[in-house]
Amino acid sequence: MNITAAQNLPLQPTALRSVNRAVDVVSRMLSPLARGLEFSVDGETGETVVRVVDTATREVVRQIPTPEMLAIARALDRVQGLLINAKA
Repeated sequence: MNITAAQNLPLQPTALRSVNRAVDVVSRMLSPLARGLEFSVDGETGETVVRVVDTATREVVRQIPTPEMLAIARALDRVQGLLINAKA
């Protein structure tokens, strides 16, 4: 779930810490079952990031959303902030 998209507001530091704690709990619970999965939250966008990692080499096999999509989301957030500032 993407909290920032659902509310269209940036995450407050306390909310971001809560989301990060929840992601850590889920990661620990799933680690015995899915050794190659890693869950995290992108600090800038608040997007939940899922990575499939080769456990032998630690190489990221697949990431959802992709690094490119996260970069686009960050750029769009910056543009949106500029537009809001320009209107004010």
